[in-house]
Formats: sequence, structure tokens, C-alpha cells
Amino acid sequence: MSKIYGFGNALIDIEIQINEDQLASIGIPKGSMQHINKDKKDILLHEYKDLIRSKNPGGSIANSLFAAENFGASTCFSCSIGDDEDGHLFLDSYSKKQKVFYNFSEEPTGVCLVFITPDGERTMASNLSANYQLNPQCINSELLESCNYLLFDNFSLATDSGNKTAHYCLGNIKNEVKVCFGLADSKLVSENLDKIRDLSNKVIHCLSGNKLEHDELDKNISLSFQNRLISHGVNGASINGIQISAPKIKLVNTNGAGDSLIGAYIALEEEIGQEKALEEAVNYSSKVCSVNGPRLR
Repeated sequence: MSKIYGFGNALIDIEIQINEDQLASIGIPKGSMQHINKDKKDILLHEYKDLIRSKNPGGSIANSLFAAENFGASTCFSCSIGDDEDGHLFLDSYSKKQKVFYNFSEEPTGVCLVFITPDGERTMASNLSANYQLNPQCINSELLESCNYLLFDNFSLATDSGNKTAHYCLGNIKNEVKVCFGLADSKLVSENLDKIRDLSNKVIHCLSGNKLEHDELDKNISLSFQNRLISHGVNGASINGIQISAPKIKLVNTNGAGDSLIGAYIALEEEIGQEKALEEAVNYSSKVCSVNGPRLR
């Protein structure tokens, strides 16, 4: 059984169905993510309150670990949340098998507004709030030392405290622990180049992201990695030249698809091998695209 320790943003995803003109008026490039402050969050929530379709626990690494649990992995997650209704909604999404370690911040729980256009593409506006206080004290050192995978992503590197948490974890794992890193967003790749470059002294077991994110990285940095997991949207995913096509589905939205892909894959790769693990992961992430919210219930 895979033991996966992850840390990252704890968010409540609020999915909002809008049209292309409304998305253009918001000013966030389609398919990307932008950090927003509380005032902007409140303005957008008020403007689009009648178009809200769902409200669910999210956060990319939390979504990945949820997927991994569904394939038998043992997972632990560290985060920072507010002691509020959204924070408790997030915590209540964890089963007894899962372990979550957190600090209660005086700031509210983070929220991600996920704007869904008619083609199912998601565009995100994220207000991190409590996530700025993710720090090494949120990490359970004993469980970190016993894991065989460490999973985190570029979203955490976007904050100083998250970056410090990444370096703490990387400095306190055994050499045989497999480090998995998600590129998260192509714009964020370019913004975080120096922080990503700091990872270059560590061999990345699995580097995951979509084609745009990988291309943006390759233009600027050469990371040492063993496996490159690339999501290709409706065309499935690939790893090290192995390509698996996605099944045909009725697309609802793509929120959480990449998260579930990496989570399912690393839960299975040691047990059934790369190709079969990728096939299972593609099928699972495709199912995520057929429901509201970033996770399968």
C-alpha cells in the first residue's frame, strides 16, 4: 500500500456557471488561475451569486489524496484553515482512514471561485486567506518520515510560508521517498521560476501537469525527474511516451481532473505498473469531469 504525505492549500471550491462574455469581463485568462484579495472575492460572489452551481471542499493536493484513497493508498495531509463554517466543511470531507493535520488561522478558510464556461473549461480565482499560514508546524514529522511518497505543488510555492514548508519537508524525508510535484498552472510556473529552480537539487519522481505547463517549464528550467506525467485534456494523458486515451463522457467541467490523475496514478504505479496505473488514473479523472465539484463522492 502506498503511503502518501501531501501538503497544500485547503480551499472551498465554489463552482459558478458563466458564459464566455462574462468570463472575459472578469479578466482572468481562460483556463488559468489568478490570486485575488478578499474584496475582489466578495465582489465576484455578489455579482454571480445566482449562478453558483456547487460548493465543495477542494484544493489540488487534497483532491489528489482523495483520489489516492479511493485506490487503497494511505494518505496524510497538512494545511491551514479558518475556524469557521468553511473550515469545518473541509475537515468533514475526510474519512476516518485519512489523516489531516492543520492549524486554525485567525483568517477565514480559503475559497476558490471556479468559473465554468459552456465548454466545461474551468478558470479559477483563488483567495488563499488562511493558507498563507501553512507552515512547518502543520507537518506531522513522524508520519512524514514513514511515507514513501511526498506530494506537493506549485500553488504552495506561491506563498513564502508554503515555500518554507516545502523545504522543511524535503529536508526531513529519507532518500528513498518519491517526491511528486505538480506544476499547477502555466502562469504560476513563470512566476515561481526561482522557487521551482530551488527544487533542482532534488530528483523529482513524478512531475505532473498539462502540456502548457510542461512547455512553460522547459523554456526556462531543466529539472531532474524520473517520470513526466502530462494531461492532454480530452485526449487523455501520457507518461514517458506511454499514451492513454480518455473515454468519451458527457463533460460537466474539468475542475479537479489533473488533481485526480496524479493522485490515482501514484497510488497504483508500484502495484500494477506504469501503463495500467495510467489507464486507471485516466478513467478515474474522466469520471471526475462528469460531475460537479472536484471529487467523486
